[in-house]
Amino acid sequence: MKRNGLRALGLATCAVVMVSLIGLAVDVNDVIKNELIDEISLAAGMALVGEYTLKTVEELENLAANGLTPGIRYAAERALFIVTGRELELYEMDDDALLELAKAGDQDAADMWYFKNRAQFKKPSLVEEYLLTVEADTLAIAAGTALGGFYVPGSPLGAKTEDELLELVKNGESLGLRVAAATALTAFWITTQPLTITEVSVEILAVTQVYPELALAYQGYLAYLFGL
Repeated sequence: MKRNGLRALGLATCAVVMVSLIGLAVDVNDVIKNELIDEISLAAGMALVGEYTLKTVEELENLAANGLTPGIRYAAERALFIVTGRELELYEMDDDALLELAKAGDQDAADMWYFKNRAQFKKPSLVEEYLLTVEADTLAIAAGTALGGFYVPGSPLGAKTEDELLELVKNGESLGLRVAAATALTAFWITTQPLTITEVSVEILAVTQVYPELALAYQGYLAYLFGL
């Protein structure tokens, strides 16, 4: 039963693939090793988590601590989360313990707390009300990510248009609302595929220093494109 619940929480992992970037066929492994823009490097890391789970724990610990790029460190950290069974460890913790970890900066604990308490947030208005009171960024991000599922254009409850999401991701009054918009935009772009890898990379460069949550939305979409 626990494992069925954990499966619903899930982690997106993709195998290594060949992609087209700026007109050249390149391996995502080349991107993760050489890309200087954090969001692009992290997108490659997201696409390579599955491959990194084949490494030993010792290799992953070293890469997580000493990897040369954000993408390498991210892929190693996420792979460690999987291979060490920490997801099950968090799932078995009580709410108070998860909240304590979340308030100390543990995003995985925050995500797990929200997942285990998701029955309290069946409407977008309930999540929005929670975001008015939450103080820890980790919990705001966890709630915002879930809220994004309601905001996706076409959603039966809470749907927003792409233009509304673009406004919210740039100027939303709280971190949670901006993350919600970013999450919804990523999901929407995955279904519509409006931009190529090259075009997404250009957009990231244009917004990363001004609108970090919009860059986050592009990052998630880019990770999907890397996995095609």
